[in-house]
Formats: sequence, C-alpha cells, structure tokens
Amino acid sequence: MAGMVIQAVRSDRVVGSLLTKGAVHSDQVDNAYYRCLDVQTRSLVPTGRPVAFAGSNPYDVIILLQAIGSWITVAPAPVPTTLRLSLRSDPGRGCLGTVVVSHTVDSAGRPVVRIGTGAHVPGTGPVPATPL
Repeated sequence: MAGMVIQAVRSDRVVGSLLTKGAVHSDQVDNAYYRCLDVQTRSLVPTGRPVAFAGSNPYDVIILLQAIGSWITVAPAPVPTTLRLSLRSDPGRGCLGTVVVSHTVDSAGRPVVRIGTGAHVPGTGPVPATPL
C-alpha cells in the first residue's frame, strides 16, 4: 500500500514537470519544426511519387521520417530518376536553419536541385533531439 502511495506521488510530480512552461514551449518548438519540414517536403514531392533519401547521414533520414513518414512512399529500388530528399543547413532560412532539398534529374539527365518552400520556423538549432 505504501508503495502505491509513493508511486502516485511520483507520477503526480512527473505529470507536473511535463506541464511546465519550459516543457510546453519545447513541445511547441518540436511540433513547429516537424510541421515545417512536412510543409516543405509537400512543396517538393508530387502526391504518390516514391522518394529515396540522399546523403549518408542516417540522422537526417530519421528526422525526415519523423516529419513525413506518415504519408511518403519510399521507393523500393531507387533509380537515377527517383526523387531523393535530404536536409541541408541554411542558417536564417527554413526550419530552425534547416531546409528540405530534393534532388532529381531532368529529361536530359541534368541534375535538378530544389529547396522546399511554404513554411518557416525562425531561429537556428539545435533541432529537437531525436528519441531513440
């Protein structure tokens, strides 16, 4: 019985700490950051078009999957014409200084690089920590 009372008090403190101004602000920044990446990606990816991830940084892939994983289709076997997504640091622009970039080739085989638009979260990182 005493253990249940102690656990109840601990739980109350944990919930209280999650509702502090700092925690709520942090959650709001996280939500704005991932929503910003989502909007930028939607400006680059036509509905239903499979994509791949460019670059070698697995952290960027995790961030993108957190932002767009619910609606994106990942190409099973990317080919040169597959639209590839990456993140790029661009201080003062984009989502806390990060922009979504698409890489593809045109009909003549020339590289085409575009930067996502439509959303902006002012400031610079650090970006929200990725839960593992």
